[in-house]
Amino acid sequence: MITKTKNMFEPDEYLFTKLAYYFKRRNLKKQENITHAVNLNDLKPRLTIFARAITGESIEIFEAEREGGYKNNNFFLPVTFSDFSSVDENISFFLFRVLYLSVQKNLDLNWNDNQEHELKESQQKAQETSLVVLESLFAQFPIIKKYHEKFEQFYQNKGKEKELSDFSFIYGKWMRNNSEDAGAVLKNFTDEVKKGQEDQPKTTIKSKAVEEIISVQVDVKQQEDAVLQHQFEKVETAEEFGGNFKDFDGDDDLEDHANALDELNMKYTVRVDDTAHSVYQADFIENTTVSESAEYDSAGYHISYDEWDYSKRAYKPDFCKVYPKTLMKSNVSYYKRTILKHNSTLIGLRKMLTTVNNKYQFQRRQTQGEEFDIDAITDLFVDVHSGHTPSEKIYLSKRKKEKDLSILLLLDISLSSDGYAAGNRVIDVEKEVSILFGELLNEFNIDFSIDCFYSKTRNHSTYITIKDFDEDWNKAKFKVGAVEPSGYTRIGAALRHSGAMLDKRDTKNKWVILISDGKPNDYDKYEGKYGVNDVKQALRELNERQINSYALAIEAQAKYYLPQMFGQNHYQILTTPVELLKSLVLLFEKIRHQS
Repeated sequence: MITKTKNMFEPDEYLFTKLAYYFKRRNLKKQENITHAVNLNDLKPRLTIFARAITGESIEIFEAEREGGYKNNNFFLPVTFSDFSSVDENISFFLFRVLYLSVQKNLDLNWNDNQEHELKESQQKAQETSLVVLESLFAQFPIIKKYHEKFEQFYQNKGKEKELSDFSFIYGKWMRNNSEDAGAVLKNFTDEVKKGQEDQPKTTIKSKAVEEIISVQVDVKQQEDAVLQHQFEKVETAEEFGGNFKDFDGDDDLEDHANALDELNMKYTVRVDDTAHSVYQADFIENTTVSESAEYDSAGYHISYDEWDYSKRAYKPDFCKVYPKTLMKSNVSYYKRTILKHNSTLIGLRKMLTTVNNKYQFQRRQTQGEEFDIDAITDLFVDVHSGHTPSEKIYLSKRKKEKDLSILLLLDISLSSDGYAAGNRVIDVEKEVSILFGELLNEFNIDFSIDCFYSKTRNHSTYITIKDFDEDWNKAKFKVGAVEPSGYTRIGAALRHSGAMLDKRDTKNKWVILISDGKPNDYDKYEGKYGVNDVKQALRELNERQINSYALAIEAQAKYYLPQMFGQNHYQILTTPVELLKSLVLLFEKIRHQS
């Protein structure tokens, strides 16, 4: 927040401020001109590749306010570094820090609470845990030990001059990993804010690096009643927000504060409804919290669906936004491993399914066939004795059932699928079952699709098509392995969209088979009775459109939810992937019997 003191003009104060600013800028310029200094921006592409190769994750590198650390998949490193006497040594420092942060991240040594911690405390915590990190680091990369000894000796010698060694640039500081805001869900922007965002600011100034922000909710009444405060030592400076309420007038006076803004910590944000007249740009990394996701309105293509509110016994019109996507990634090795791992199981299931698929149905009153139709024979004798001409259609003929069937296999890939059940990772069970069942359905020329879903509040439910009905399985099968858990479980919206997909199929017998833990869950209170009843209503909608449904799960807690939603004889809770596959085959037999 920016404070502009309305005092009388003081020449000595003005001259002192300008002089201090001049010397500060001169020192910064001098530092930039050091020949052996290394800038992070020059190394960032190489360091990013290096970090991703070490961790195997999508690491991003950003400028730190000082020593830096890591936060989730983001590494923070100094903007520039020139402590050592050569360029090579300063480059080696950056490489060391990337390796150190990679090991620290792997050990999960960071703040995992939702509390703010003082800088000194975070630095001290990093130094206390450095022995654990270094032990693992040296075991993996023994060559790095000599660099660490050199760096440590340097800062130790440097500290003797000040009687206190500062190792913060070696070990960094602890940062907060958890970016989810446990507070109240923020309300959507008002129309005034949206309109204000369309206006272009007149002034733009670039700020220093910012590592995180904290959103502060300000009560307007408290702001109006706030006692006027003045901090005399803050003349012509910008203050960090400390809970005091300021005037949000939106005046374009940013340039008047340009000097003061160099000292500003852009840590706090306050939402107001006024148009922004000037912009102070701050590069910061903050993984969008779930509460922010509730406000997120993507410009991408989406379909709106109603949601059922059981307490009001009414729909919320166009309440959920579903974003249909087609999976483009593939993982060939995952498919090959799955087929190799379950080859014997696949052979056994193929025999079972062959028996089911080859079952014949009798066509009655045919002109020719393998057996007599007893009912037709009876009618023939009646016709003869009554003087009527008897029908020649007195035979039974065996014919294969027509394949008038569409199956949509719907996978729940929410973060709960990243857990384990009966010693098996749930998401891997889902993927392996999808591959094997897809192999069988393809062999018998069944019309089928494999889709998956996850959600991040009602405003962003993602529905991913892995294998479309009309897509060649030989291409789609390699994509199944690329699916990974994400988000929450808004089952109702996914079922409604799957029903819309099946509506387009020109078949009589249509099925949605859901593989899930069966627990409706999303951040915006889509849970409990509300979630269960919305799923029940979505299933009723499918039934009204002559679309059948069935649920399968290998999660123990599913027994509390699936019976409530799907009813008896429309779900199964299993313990192993093999059981799940066999259950799918038995379900297919049931489906074929109904067709």
